[in-house]
Amino acid sequence: MKSVLVVTIDVEPDCSPSWHYSNPLTFKGVDVGIGKILHPLFCKYGYIPTYLINNVVLEDKNSVDVLSSLRNECELGTHLHPEFIAPEKEFDNYAGKKGSANCCFYPKDVEFQKISNITNLFSNQFGFNPTSFRAGRFSAGANTILSLERLGYLVDTSVTPHVIWNDKSREKPVDFSNAPEQPYWMDTQHISNTAKSGKILQVPVSIALKKRNPIKELVSSGAGILHPIRKYRNLWLRPYYSTAEEMIFIVNEFQRKYKDEQVIVYNLMFHNVEVLPGLSPYTNNEQQVHSYLRELEKFLSHCSSNHILPSRLSDLYELFRK
Repeated sequence: MKSVLVVTIDVEPDCSPSWHYSNPLTFKGVDVGIGKILHPLFCKYGYIPTYLINNVVLEDKNSVDVLSSLRNECELGTHLHPEFIAPEKEFDNYAGKKGSANCCFYPKDVEFQKISNITNLFSNQFGFNPTSFRAGRFSAGANTILSLERLGYLVDTSVTPHVIWNDKSREKPVDFSNAPEQPYWMDTQHISNTAKSGKILQVPVSIALKKRNPIKELVSSGAGILHPIRKYRNLWLRPYYSTAEEMIFIVNEFQRKYKDEQVIVYNLMFHNVEVLPGLSPYTNNEQQVHSYLRELEKFLSHCSSNHILPSRLSDLYELFRK
């Protein structure tokens, strides 16, 4: 059995605690967050990040230069927030704006053109074609995957197992509740389903179910009334969402569940801006950044000590084809 860790980073401009882009637009999360904090950390433990870059960042020359300088030590792919790119582009000035649209609710031809345009922008900036993709807000659907096929992509990582996205910004729920936890070839009609004939490999974000302890959780919350509590809760392989201990639980749980598989994949995800204070909802000050990075480093150290191998996202395509 081979265990593999992929690290998938959504690369955004600097944001506010409400996820609005900075005003004026700045990119410290690329220059400092990736260049001086994250990339050296991944190199320290021998892991290979996949940076999934949104078009606002792709339009910034300095950010492209920083990411180009790291190309031999990472993978570069695309990350689409669709309102920021033609056709039907909503904003020419990105400062102070927030990505809240969903790829999968655009008409098929419009969505294809948007993905085609970010793909061409990427190719023009870096001189090669991207092969990995994540939809902004995990909003991939059947037409998204068909578009990726047409454009030569190999891997998508938009699926979040055990999760139904059903907030007011969505025309209808985006339901990944029954999606596999491990990589699979997608049925293009129902992307949570497997299909041996599928052409795009789905590498879902690693999310595991952990059984709750209702009495313990009631006491720890200080609540005086026992309300119904779901039997299980979702644990994400994602700093801030989970402690290092909880992320290690996911590793152990997947090793138990998939011990008979030839390969087990762990997909760690977060945003580049989360490692600087005030650029995301999660780290508002230096103390919170320190705590965040401490938990992330504990997890990477655990993976390294337990011989979990590094991989670029697109490298999994050939691994699973075999």
